[in-house]
Amino acid sequence: MSGAERTRGGTGSAVGGASAEGRAAPSRRRVLRLTGAGAAAGAGIVAGATGLPTGPGGERTAAAAERHRPAAPAVRPSGGVRRVVMFHMDSLHHEAPRRLGLRNVRRLAARGTTVRDALLIAPWHPTVSGYLPLSTTSFPNPTTFAGSLFVRPSHEQRYLQHGFAGFTAHIANSRAYRSLDPGFDFTRLDGDDTDEDNVRLALRLLREHSDLTFMRLVLQDTNDVSQQVANAPASEPWARDIYAHGSPYPAVVRRADALLGTFLDGLGQLGMLDDTLLVLLADGQSRLGWHPVQAEDSWRTPLVFAGPEVAKGATIPYAENIDIAPTVAALAGVPAPSDDGATGRVLTELRTGRHATAPRRVPRRIERLNRQIAEHLRLEGWLRAHAREFPYLDVQLMRAANAALSEAQFWSLDRIDEWPQAESLDRMLTDNDTALDFLRRALRDSGAPALR
Repeated sequence: MSGAERTRGGTGSAVGGASAEGRAAPSRRRVLRLTGAGAAAGAGIVAGATGLPTGPGGERTAAAAERHRPAAPAVRPSGGVRRVVMFHMDSLHHEAPRRLGLRNVRRLAARGTTVRDALLIAPWHPTVSGYLPLSTTSFPNPTTFAGSLFVRPSHEQRYLQHGFAGFTAHIANSRAYRSLDPGFDFTRLDGDDTDEDNVRLALRLLREHSDLTFMRLVLQDTNDVSQQVANAPASEPWARDIYAHGSPYPAVVRRADALLGTFLDGLGQLGMLDDTLLVLLADGQSRLGWHPVQAEDSWRTPLVFAGPEVAKGATIPYAENIDIAPTVAALAGVPAPSDDGATGRVLTELRTGRHATAPRRVPRRIERLNRQIAEHLRLEGWLRAHAREFPYLDVQLMRAANAALSEAQFWSLDRIDEWPQAESLDRMLTDNDTALDFLRRALRDSGAPALR
């Protein structure tokens, strides 16, 4: 076992190396936060190991007790699914399969069901503030594997992998994903590895562990060139455009697609192709490079499900990243990781023969939340930029952040550790609309220039 590998019960750390998404290991400093406006009256966060919402005397609130009830035991997959592989092609733009002619993505799509419009929570990626105890990677990763927008500190959070009995493995060429390690038997997160190294290791583990039931396999090389495009000087003809002539992005993506083909061929040679549930996903990529949160294409991702009980060559119209875990759990017959007010839904419409019963109208809650976040970033920034000349704006910004003076506070990106206090995603959306209306009125009443 190398210094970058760990098996459950081993003596060393699981991680080593670095990547463009996680070059340096951040501090483990914990940050205490005050209770947000969406919490029950008098509730707060008690410092300590759990960080669970509690009442004034330290007792858990009823909602918190429900959210943190004992988890169902892990079980082996059933119903035709012997194993699940989450094949993560990092920084894969949602238009890349079509624009770059990704043959093996199309090959996988022919074996399963493609989501035409798959939405991610805004892929913000801080490594400071109250988010750090939750995750060391961008928002879509922990929320996807939790199956919910409400996530707890990574050492407490129940993820999709926790539902699988048998051998489980986590392979990525980036240390940034180390907060997703809990629940895996084997991890290798080494920034010195290549995408090819990862695929080779994944196939080796499948050969050597007949009881492997769940794997998260990440191809990370595309992230490096994505950030090159985002940060390139304006003199580069491909700066801020991953598809521009001379951009390094297409070649690396095509290599990742070829490795997907290698993996599919390897499954076939092992006799595992027909009883493996394989999910192709990514975690945010804009044409501008990397994943700026106000760029709407950063919110969109390729998403394909293929395997037992999944319709072949089909397309469904819409899904959200928090739908992935409950859907995988349902298809594999294992416990879902979450059941709270921000949990996704099971995509029953992708099952074989179920298209006739697909929901007629699906609420696009994450899309709505992302649009609220983007507007709030622009609106709050505009108010701050003009508050020196129009002090009324400073006063109203203070009111907006004070639960005693305004009806609701905005559930912003820097409050994701407090989002569970809202108790439901619908409550978050309602509060955000109220907070945005307050700021819009403040701008109108101030005499400052209108938002452009």
